[in-house]
Order: sequence, then structure tokens, then C-alpha cells
Amino acid sequence: MTYGELKKRVLQLIFSYSVAGSEIPASYNNQTDYLAMIPGMVNNGQMDIATSVKRLPAQAALENLETVEENWRTLYKLPSDCWMPFTGGLLYERNRQYERYFGYRFIGNAIELKRNSPCGLVLEYWKYPEMIDADTPDSTELDNTPDVHECLVFYVAAHLLAYDDPYRYAIFKNMYEERMSRLREPVWLEPQHIWNLYSWHG
Repeated sequence: MTYGELKKRVLQLIFSYSVAGSEIPASYNNQTDYLAMIPGMVNNGQMDIATSVKRLPAQAALENLETVEENWRTLYKLPSDCWMPFTGGLLYERNRQYERYFGYRFIGNAIELKRNSPCGLVLEYWKYPEMIDADTPDSTELDNTPDVHECLVFYVAAHLLAYDDPYRYAIFKNMYEERMSRLREPVWLEPQHIWNLYSWHG
């Protein structure tokens, strides 16, 4: 869903999109105020969902991150949109297979690695959604998935009516929470080698 499509759906829900089939101008009643409030509410709703029930996966090659070189180690600054790193190790390719590397640790907002770490390491993480503002084009695709966008429509509609119509606010807020309760993250399996930690042979 684009930002423009979301705005249209929201205004239709709160009966503020058209009158007698004609689109309502921005100068009509509270229309300008509604349009000015929508970007912030979309951001609030996106952040609420992306840091709870429907997270946004992302990747970043360590070689593209800002670094600080010290005696025996290198510190890689986490991407600015990083909310939470994956816990399964850093990804890299070895012998045409994907492997996981665990010889690192997190220090504040950086990853610490020794100088002799493998090349081509990739950080996988959950990211914050892309924020929008008053200048965001209507053609901009919203972050996350279509089921999340449907939730956002009711989130924004509810909060636009919070002070004007408590009854409809409660209806839309309940519809948002009911849809959010059905959101699910995909589950996938990742096969990996299990290394013989004790060097037993048989």
C-alpha cells in the first residue's frame, strides 16, 4: 500500500474524504488538521507494530558499516535503522555454503571483532520502519506487509477521532487491536552443520 492509498482509506473511514461524490478540499473544516496529523500517526503505528508483532528483517555487510580500528580489534557501528540484531551469529559464505560466525560481541551500538575474523561477514537484524513526513510523496510504498497496512488504516483513523468522536475512536481502536492480534511472522528453517566440538571420530 502506498502512503497516498492509506490516507484515502483513512479519510473514507472517518467520512472526511468526499461530500456528494466530490473530494473534500483541504480548506474544508478539519481537513487540513487531519492531513497534518496523519504522517505522525502513521509513524507511531508503524513503530508500534514493527517493534512488537511484525518485525522487519534487514541485512548489512560489515564492510559497509562505519568502523573504528583499535590495536587487536575493529568496532563496527550498527546501522542507524537497527532496532535489534539477530541472535544466530553473523552470516558468511565458506566453500559455497552459508555459515555462522560467533567470534564477536556487542558493545553499546557497535560490534566488536578481532582482526583475524572471516571476510564477508553480514549482520542480520530487525530494523525500524521508514519514517514519513509532510513532504513524503503519495506514491511512497509503506514499509512492512499488506496485513500490517490494513492495521495501520484503523490505527490512524482511531487516533484522528480520539478527541472528536470517542465512540468511533473506540470502534476503530478495537478493530486495530483485533487485526494486530492476528498478525504473524513467517517461520522458516535454516539447515546448518553441527560441528564436532569434542573432536570425536567414529
